[in-house]
Amino acid sequence: MPVPLKPHAPLWQRLVDHLLFPVNMWLGEEGSRRLGLTPIDHERVRAALPYCRGLLLDVGCGKNLLVRSHGAGFGVDVHPYVEISARCDSSRLPFKAGSFDTVALLACLNHMVRREETLAECHRVLRRDGRLLVTMISPWVGCVSHRIRRRHDPDQLERGMAHEEAWGLAPDEVIRLLERSRFELLLHRRFMWGLNSIFVARSL
Repeated sequence: MPVPLKPHAPLWQRLVDHLLFPVNMWLGEEGSRRLGLTPIDHERVRAALPYCRGLLLDVGCGKNLLVRSHGAGFGVDVHPYVEISARCDSSRLPFKAGSFDTVALLACLNHMVRREETLAECHRVLRRDGRLLVTMISPWVGCVSHRIRRRHDPDQLERGMAHEEAWGLAPDEVIRLLERSRFELLLHRRFMWGLNSIFVARSL
């Protein structure tokens, strides 16, 4: 089980991770650790951690690293990862309205075929002025990176890519989805060589 992350890595670690990113793309978690690098899948967790507050729900949580690093919350996924809190469909979340201060969708909105329904559910379970965190790659990045990293993703290895899924979503498309789902964008910034983006929004 991965060790929980701290919100900020030391400067030397960030420099090494940045310089060796092209090599790290090809490695799984153990391979990255052997070379002293931060695993690629951990980078988006570290990007999101500073924006988490209060009780957190991570939708499409995978190994649930964000919740374990933040310290308070639940992680749900449609794939039966051992570390999840509950297995469920993202468009039908098993929580009461107004249950969470923060909801995260890290690297998963493009894989959800009912995106607007999922965002509506995220809005429902958030408290007033709750915070939504989304990380997303562009389609061209996803087309390349999914082929490189497919062998490190048990969910994708098991089921592949469904017709309704997308390799990624352009930033403008993510922002439009958020606005249609009654979220106000507070921040959009790029990370990981500018190939990934994090969006921070609040529920209206």
